[in-house]
Amino acid sequence: MDLTQLIVIFCVSVVTSTFGTLVGGSSLITIPLLIVMGLPPHTAISTDRIGTTGISLAGLYSFHRKGMMRYGLAFTLGIPCLLGGFVGANLALQVSPELLRKLIVALTIILLIVLMANPRLGVAAVTNRPLTAGRYVLGAFLGFVVGIYGGFYGAGAGTLLGYIMILVFRQTFLESAANNKVAGITMSATSAATYAYHGAIHVPLAVVMFVGCCIGSYVSAQYSDRLGNVWIKRLFIAVILIMTMKLLMDA
Repeated sequence: MDLTQLIVIFCVSVVTSTFGTLVGGSSLITIPLLIVMGLPPHTAISTDRIGTTGISLAGLYSFHRKGMMRYGLAFTLGIPCLLGGFVGANLALQVSPELLRKLIVALTIILLIVLMANPRLGVAAVTNRPLTAGRYVLGAFLGFVVGIYGGFYGAGAGTLLGYIMILVFRQTFLESAANNKVAGITMSATSAATYAYHGAIHVPLAVVMFVGCCIGSYVSAQYSDRLGNVWIKRLFIAVILIMTMKLLMDA
């Protein structure tokens, strides 16, 4: 791995993490790039997990300082994602991802239809309807499922966590960007540790990605409130469309 490749992955990590911290989807670019650079698929996925850990850590720090974190809600997703990340990473070392990708494509298309059919969804906060215990159970279960996908492949996992926060927990897009960071950390760190145990991480690239992602994520989170929920929703839909096309091409 030469210096030019390290510089390229650093620059790409900074750029992709600026939208990744708000709507997810950074791995849709970074994982294929790592494979093009010559990394085996499992090594590319595991190295990328270090980068996404940086996105979540820097984003969590920024959103915490802005007083936007609801930690009870964040850990409702975070703990199941930790378990799911471990399961998914171990599955990835043994199972072909084709079937899972097809399921994710179908789920993504359905959720995109729901999102576009409800113009106010994720834009206006819902303050007069308390969350039921059933929603917490459903959110935790879906968090576990997304955690498995995040450990197994990971591209778009942050976007799926955003769906859970918006559709199940009635968060706005900006609130979702803040409160899915704990799940992003637990999912990415657990799967990365599992891959590292099996020797499937490219350490120099992982370090460069982590630093680049921390920088991009911190800057993006700092200015997130200026962007607002409407524009974040538009960015979210754009990333979802790209994610769907990418998964369809890979399926």
